[in-house]
Order: sequence, then C-alpha cells, then structure tokens
Amino acid sequence: MNRTDRIAVACCGVAAALATLLVGSAPRWAQAAVAVATVGAILTTLRSRRTFERRPLLLLLLAGMATWTLIQWLPLPAGLVAAVTPVTEGLRQDGAEAADLALRSRLSADPAGSLRGVIFLLTLAGAAFVGLRVGISERGRYFLCVGVALTAIAAALITGVHELLGVDQLYGLYEPRQRPVILGPLLNTNHLGCLGGVGALTCLGLFVYRKQSSLVRGGWAFGSLACAILTFASLSRGAVIGLAAGLLVTLGTVFAQRVQGQRRSRRRRDELFSSTVPIAVMILCGLVTAVNLGAGTVMQQIENTSLHELDATTSKYAAWRSSTALVVDAPWTGVGRGGFETAFTRVHAASGFATFSHPENEFVQAVTEWGVPMTLVFGLMAAWMLIRGLRRWNDGPLAAGALGGISVVLFQSNFDFGIELLGLALPVTLLASTVTYAPLREVAPTRRPGVLAYRLAFACTLLAGAALLLADLTRSPGEDHQRLIGRPSRATIEGAITRHPLDYLPYGALAERLARENHPRAVLVLNHALRLHPTHPGLHRLAGRLLVRMRFGVQARAEYALAIRYSQDPRSVTEEVLARFSADEVAAMISPDLNTQRTFQLLEMLGRVDIGMMWLRRIVETTHNLRAADLLYSVAMREKNYAMAEAAARDRCRQLPSPACELDLARVLGLLEQPGKIVDQLADVEQWTGRVDHKVAGWLMRCDAMIALARRDEAKECLRRLDTSGLVSPGNRDIQRRQAALADDAR
Repeated sequence: MNRTDRIAVACCGVAAALATLLVGSAPRWAQAAVAVATVGAILTTLRSRRTFERRPLLLLLLAGMATWTLIQWLPLPAGLVAAVTPVTEGLRQDGAEAADLALRSRLSADPAGSLRGVIFLLTLAGAAFVGLRVGISERGRYFLCVGVALTAIAAALITGVHELLGVDQLYGLYEPRQRPVILGPLLNTNHLGCLGGVGALTCLGLFVYRKQSSLVRGGWAFGSLACAILTFASLSRGAVIGLAAGLLVTLGTVFAQRVQGQRRSRRRRDELFSSTVPIAVMILCGLVTAVNLGAGTVMQQIENTSLHELDATTSKYAAWRSSTALVVDAPWTGVGRGGFETAFTRVHAASGFATFSHPENEFVQAVTEWGVPMTLVFGLMAAWMLIRGLRRWNDGPLAAGALGGISVVLFQSNFDFGIELLGLALPVTLLASTVTYAPLREVAPTRRPGVLAYRLAFACTLLAGAALLLADLTRSPGEDHQRLIGRPSRATIEGAITRHPLDYLPYGALAERLARENHPRAVLVLNHALRLHPTHPGLHRLAGRLLVRMRFGVQARAEYALAIRYSQDPRSVTEEVLARFSADEVAAMISPDLNTQRTFQLLEMLGRVDIGMMWLRRIVETTHNLRAADLLYSVAMREKNYAMAEAAARDRCRQLPSPACELDLARVLGLLEQPGKIVDQLADVEQWTGRVDHKVAGWLMRCDAMIALARRDEAKECLRRLDTSGLVSPGNRDIQRRQAALADDAR
C-alpha cells in the first residue's frame, strides 16, 4: 500500500464511522456527510494510473441499481408511464386534478424517495470503487476490515455507556420518539444487533489473522466479545440467529483453510494442535461468555416464537402479503425505490395501526420497488458476485471474517431492512469489496484524461447529491408530515404533494383547508386521500364532519364508525360522536370487532355505561362473543338492568352450558320475578354433575320457585328428594326451614 491508498482507506473508515455513529445516517444531513467523506475517498484516486482490468461485479451491481432508480425518477411521457404503471399514473393524475396541480409523470410513486435512493446507491458505489481498488492487496483488505471492526466496536461501546449511565438521549442530544430496548447509534435494535454480529465476526477474522502483535490480537478478541454482547443485548432474534449462521461460516472457512494448509506443510500439521485448537477453545469460551452475559431474554423470545405472528394483521408477515398487491399493480417497473412507504397505505388494511416504511424483507422490497424484470437481473448479478466472493474463501482469516459478516446480513435481510441505512450498508459494502476485488492494470497514456474525467465526474455527481440531500427536493414523508401538522400554508401542502404524489396526508391537509373555506372541491380531495389510505381514522373523521354539515346522517355515521374502528386512541372521536348522535346510533356505530374490555372501559369513563351495555348486547346477539356476554352479565347485574342480564346469561348458557351458568340465569329470573321460568330452567338439576354446592343451590332455587307459584305438593316433593339425595347432611336447616314454612302455610 502506498500513501494514496492509506489516505483512501482512512476516508473510507471515516465514511463508515459517520454512517454508523450519526444515527445510522437516517437524517438527510448525516447521509450528506457520509457522501462528502466518500467524495474525499474518490478524490484520492484522481492521480492514480491504475484502473480495473475488468469491471468488478459489486461496482456493476451498484451502478446498475443507481441507473435504474434514476430512470424511475426522471420525468417521462405520460402515455409511456400510463402503459407500464397504469395504477400509479392513474392515482397521480387523479390527485393532480383534485388538487389542481400539474404533476410530472414518472415511474416512481415517490420522486423524493427515488432521488434519495439514487444518492444512497451512488454513495455505496463510491465506497465500493475505493474499497475494490485498495482490496487488491492483503494489507489493504486488512485495513478495510479494521475500519469496519472499529466502527462496530465504537457502536458497542457507545451503547454500553448509554446503558450504564441510563441516558434517554443519544449522545445527550438526540431523543428518539420511542426509547428502544438499548440505546445506541442505530436506533432500531434489529439493525444495531445486526451491526454487532457483523463486527463480532470481522473482529474474529482479525483475531485469527497472524500478521499482528499479540496485544493487537487480544484487542480484537475483546472487540469480538463486545460486539457479540451487543447482538444478544439487542434482543433481535434475526440478528442472533444470523450471528450463529455467520459464526459457522467463519469457523468453517478457517478450519477449511487450516486443513488446506496441512496438506502442504508438515509444519502446518504441527500448528493444528499448537495454535488452531487453542484458538478454537478461546473462541468457544468467548461465545459462552457472550451468551451468559446477554442471551437470556433473547433466547426466551426465540423459544416463545409462535405461528400467531404469521396471522397478526400488524406483523411484517401481513405486510409481505399486502406487498403483492403493489407488485400486481406495477409488475414491470415497480413503484420506484423509496416509493414503498407512500404507496403501501393504499393496499394494507392495518396501516391505520402500524406504519411500514419498508416491508422488512429486502427481497420483497426489491420486487416491489424495482419490478420483477430488474429484480431478476440484479438478483442474478448478486448471486454471481456472491459465488465469485466464495471462491476467495482461501484468502486467509480476513476473508473468513468478511464472509461470516456478510452471512449475518444476508440472513437478517430476510426479516429486516438494515441495509436500507448507510449505517449498515456502507460497512457491509466495504466487507464485500475485500472478497470481490478485481485486478488492476496501468492505464494507457492516451486514456488517462478520460479516466480522470470519469472519476472527477463521479465525485462531482456525488457532491451534488450531497447538496441535494440538504434541499427540500429530497424531503422524506415523515419530514413533510411534521410540517403538515396544524394549519399549513397552501404552498407547503402543494410542495408535499409534488414530492410525494401518492402520500395521503397532504391531500388530507388540503381537504381540511378547503373544508374550512367551504370550497366545493373539499369532498373530491378528501375522497382521493381516502383512496390512498382507506383506513386512516383522521380522514374518516373529517369525512364524517363534512357529511354532518351536509346533513347526510347515514353516511356520516358510517364514516365516524370507521374512524372509531381504526383509531389507536378512540377517546376524542368517541367524545365527538357522543355529542352529535343519539345513544342508539352510537351503539350501532361502534364496531363489534373492537376489544370489548377496553372499549367498554372507555364508554364507562365517559359516563355512558348505557351505550356500553347496548353495544355489548348487539355483540352478544350478532356474534355470540363469550367474553362480551360475561362482561354484559356482570355490568347489567351491577346496574340492575335484569333484562340485559338475562339475555347475556342465556347466551352464555348456549355457548358454554354448565351448572354455574344455569344458576346465574336462575338468579336473574328470580330478580325478574319469573318463578315459572326458574322451574323450567332447573328441570334437569337432578342430572347435574360437578360441584355439590351448585347442585344443592339448584335444588333449593327450584323448590323456592315452586313455593312462589303456590305449588305446595310439588315443593314438598322437591324438598324431600333433596333431603334424601345424599347431597346434604340429615336435618339440613335450609330444608327444615322451608318445610316448616310450607306446614304453616297449609295450616
């Protein structure tokens, strides 16, 4: 390695550190900082006379992805776009007509997201360009692995400091919306755990690498242990299993390398017992230590994993199923990179309860955003690149660590979207460059100006991309949502629609603004917003208000019913509904699918127990929900509404017949003063099984009902049969008292 290569590696290390430590490069300004650091690495190659003998697959893959994403972002003829993506283009044009705007036709459903995607991929391509050049030498590969390992160790140490101090703000400055299980540079603990797994195996490869001092190798052993603890502490099941899979790859590769070396040298055979076995024992001890320190809870989570998650409407598995609708809508070109978040709310029914910025599966996301043809092309390129990288398994411990780290990410990508952030994608790209490097050759003097111009243009393009990341043109949907809170200006709303033409919230904000102005186009805009997010409670609430104002009561109740159903906290909308509609109407509007306990508690808190009982009775009559029947019975008995209590008790007995249920129903009938029904209800008391006290209570209630009906002979016979049944002791006081009352009455 020459001085220029060392500077290039240093720039790559700075880029990797910035990408990870600056909140995973989630903010746009952090992405811009990483892009500038990558530009610095590219500029170190301007005077180099060497170029690739053949184009590396990693660079071709990233360049192809960036090019296709750029095509998705570019404005194209409306007819062409409508031909290949009719649904996306139709929604865009409908929105433009409703908002009275001129929107350019593009393949992407979210131009701002696709532009950020282009810059993201160019940044990775720049890091890969430098990493592949440096990785041609063993020393260069060593320093690339060192950069990745130090970044992961720094993340582990920073996370440990935050946990020890109990800090709720990252670096004491950045406060996340929801505090994760452990607070570290990557706020998503799944991503943080994956980074820990990559770092642990990279450090393991450096530990086995012999061309270092013992002190340095000991440091890598400590770093590997720290990163492994970070993975377990993150409680990420995917990261833990990915670490286990990557560890098998790394250890298997190291073992295969040692076996290969034994065949060539007697000295290597002797080292199997003098070096390899002690190292294996040390690795095993370190792994056991990491498991003991941080694996208890995550292992319990893995054991408790059930198939219930597959059917949960708010789970990532449900999101995968819903993503197929987007593939059907745009199979050839996809919705555009970065367009998943705004397009997904239209096809996922649970979007009102859970927001998905990504489908949490890289392969599903690729098909959704890039379309089937280009995903196949990129998939074949990635597979061939992986095969070429596996062929370098015998390059030593550095290759073993890199292959293990890449294996962690490949496994985790099935269940998460970690490489959608530069904080994980850039370190993995540098690792991939150490096993996919291509030979270099001297450039002919006549071609040097062209090569220089290419590199300079690449650097300038990436620098321009960094500047765009600081402009409004690349605002994310989340950033625009923050600006749309309250009463945004018309210019703010139109800017958000231009950047995200399939985002529901700008249209909702515009509809609310037009409604305040009594503009006739408010309904048209609101209908379009509901097409983009059919289950958003705020949009349905706004629709209900407009319909009430227009005196369409039936439609208004339907909209308010949807607003209540899809609200995570329905208190405010419920209060609004209670003020606008009658009790019967409100009870009919609340969905029977809602959680019975929480919904009734809300109504009780608002002082409308009567509506709560009416709602529970409707559930009992229509769905025969046992929990609803139990709740209605207890509440109705407390409120002395015995008619509802009888209905609830009868439904319980139909669903789950038992002596206890029969007794509850008989008590209600007694309070309703219907002894004849009690006699009929308890006619089979003699055949009851189970608890003796239930049978005795049933006999006594039946006998009392006969006494109330003045059927004295039948009552005497009932008491006699109970007395001789063996259920009570001789001379039972309850029986004697009733028999005495019957005798007095007869006299």
